[in-house]
Amino acid sequence: MKTIEELCKKIEIPEEVAAQVAAFDACFDYKPIEPSMEKIFLRNAWDEGCREIKAYLGEDREGLKILACMLRCALKTWKNYEQRGISEQIFVDTMKCFSRFMNEHKEGYGNYAFDREWWTPRQIAGEIMRIGELEYEMYSETGGGQMKLHIPSDADLTRDSLLESLDRARGFFREKYPAYGSAKVCCESWLLSPTLKKLLPASSRILGFQELFEIETVGIAQNSEFITWVFKRPDIPLKDLPENTSLQREMKKFLLSGGQLEDAVGTLKQGL
Repeated sequence: MKTIEELCKKIEIPEEVAAQVAAFDACFDYKPIEPSMEKIFLRNAWDEGCREIKAYLGEDREGLKILACMLRCALKTWKNYEQRGISEQIFVDTMKCFSRFMNEHKEGYGNYAFDREWWTPRQIAGEIMRIGELEYEMYSETGGGQMKLHIPSDADLTRDSLLESLDRARGFFREKYPAYGSAKVCCESWLLSPTLKKLLPASSRILGFQELFEIETVGIAQNSEFITWVFKRPDIPLKDLPENTSLQREMKKFLLSGGQLEDAVGTLKQGL
């Protein structure tokens, strides 16, 4: 992959967005922000890099300029993948976060826009990779390797799919990043909230996901995160939240009654 056009096609960026991004890319001089783009590859500098790039780009209502810059960085990420012998499939699945985020915005707001530049440096820097249904983030803030597990909104949460992803990930990291091959796998998410047991049927795939973890801590969740995940946008008054799915209906009743959902931190059970 050598061009943004090729990358957009591979990761299924919506055609109308891909055309605008390609047009911007063809005439934009990246040289003045190359140092800032390099910062996107460093955990301790990527926030600063994003701020500098956005300041240079100026008005960017739909985020397509910063999207082009991120995709330009992703072409370098692919070279880094190639050097490590990581498959194109893992690269494409990982970078489909860009199209997923745009499609989520379209579903919630009615138009395509990119507003996750604060998150995607993790994928650009090669610290998050999607393997099967789940995303795995290499994380070593404490000085020892540990994995953070993330759940994409389009993930198939059937037990077989989850176990396949976990098994593939263990093999992948043992081969490519040995320090993480047997690392502790943690997940912090509202999807692990104990309260969901009161809202969902026992057959729920979300509850099945919870069963993979030993819950360690529980705290009040940030409403915007789970509301965006369930209802596609965080700024809708509670009384107007959609009721298109059973989860939406139960969650809406729960919130209207004054309920609060928790975030929980869990560790993947031994043997998984």
